[in-house]
Amino acid sequence: MATLRCVGIAALVLMAFGVPFVSQAIAQEAARPGELSRTLEAANLSPEGKALLRAKGIEVVRAGVAESEVAGLIQRGVARGIQPAELVSLLDVVARAKRQDLPVGPVLDKVKEGLAKRVPAVRIAGVASRLSGELAMSRDLVRRAERDGIRVEAAGERQRATETVADALGKGVPPEEMENLSRQVARSGARATMSRLEVGAQVTADLVSMGLSPREASETVGAALVRGLSRRDIEGLRERLGQAMKRGGSADAGAKQLREEIRSERPEKADKLEKMDKLEKMEKPEKPPKVERPGR
Repeated sequence: MATLRCVGIAALVLMAFGVPFVSQAIAQEAARPGELSRTLEAANLSPEGKALLRAKGIEVVRAGVAESEVAGLIQRGVARGIQPAELVSLLDVVARAKRQDLPVGPVLDKVKEGLAKRVPAVRIAGVASRLSGELAMSRDLVRRAERDGIRVEAAGERQRATETVADALGKGVPPEEMENLSRQVARSGARATMSRLEVGAQVTADLVSMGLSPREASETVGAALVRGLSRRDIEGLRERLGQAMKRGGSADAGAKQLREEIRSERPEKADKLEKMDKLEKMEKPEKPPKVERPGR
């Protein structure tokens, strides 16, 4: 009993003297300025401007955007002479994207790009808002693709597909063409994966950038997807179209010829080399067991 009484007294003493030290440590941690506070303290702004940006910055961080990203955006804006009210409008665009559960990276990158090029803040906000709309449309399309049977096989595939489809929309591929491409992938059975939708959207956008109409581009890539071409072969459609155009034909004529070639050629499997290697191992005869000769 005496031992237990001593232990209890020691615990009470430790608590009595320890609480002030713990409280002091917590207070010091709370008082330590974060990256956002340090950025604003160093900024050449009026007290009113700093207060405005601090309030908005805290709001954006609470929405889920990393504090380092918020502080970095403010630092870039101040360095480019952007007024606090204008920076607030840019932060609003980023916060709205995050609250809609959209990939916020592309929106931040677009804002940073505009600031680096010294584009007026109102134009940056407009472009970033349009990108957010494309990301929202892309996210919905990707969700429908999953419901239609397109599988996500690895971490990050869904976000990459969302960003790639949004990029295609931004380059002029209409939503209905992306829907058609998604259906082509969904109908490909075991090959109905999100990574194939991603590469299909990427190459479709690239073919449009080369001068092909969105319909011709999506039909060409769709033919490759249905035929079962590998990712490498689908990406190679850009080079093949470029070669056809160098021979003097129009982009649409080159795409038509390309589709005819795709439908007649034997697709190269994405895992062809791996399967050949497995086949060789299966066909290769095993070494006969070593027979020990008597006397050796």
